[in-house]
Amino acid sequence: MKKIQKIKELIQKYKREIVIFVLFFLISTISFGLGYMVASETNRAPIIIEKNSN
Repeated sequence: MKKIQKIKELIQKYKREIVIFVLFFLISTISFGLGYMVASETNRAPIIIEKNSN
């Protein structure tokens, strides 16, 4: 029980920092996911390299 109490005290002590970290992590994850989805939807024409005739 003492360990649980210590964890609760740490959470209360660093509540603001924990919330900021969680928000930062969620925003970063959502941004990456949206960027990945947008990039996968765009169909780009493949680059074709042809031999130069000199």
